Amino acid sequence: MSSQMKWLIIILFSIFAIILNFAFIDKLVMPDPCFYHTKEMNPIFNLFYSAISASGGHPEQNLFNLIFTIIFGGLIGKFACKLYEKRINTE
Repeated sequence: MSSQMKWLIIILFSIFAIILNFAFIDKLVMPDPCFYHTKEMNPIFNLFYSAISASGGHPEQNLFNLIFTIIFGGLIGKFACKLYEKRINTE
């Protein structure tokens, strides 16, 4: 597998992770954003989300969440490349 193909797969996995995070995981973790009008966010939730006054106090994903998602998707993509190479080399 060429180096360019590896990078393409890593980037595609990162993009897929971002889409998955924004479309599904966000809705699963926080089904009712108005819950946090009266309750405090715990420290782990506070690490990935921030509730600013511009969003009406509703938690929104912050920059750390985006960077973490991109890195996690890239690592999954790199792992998929290694598995694919190992499979091709054994055949």
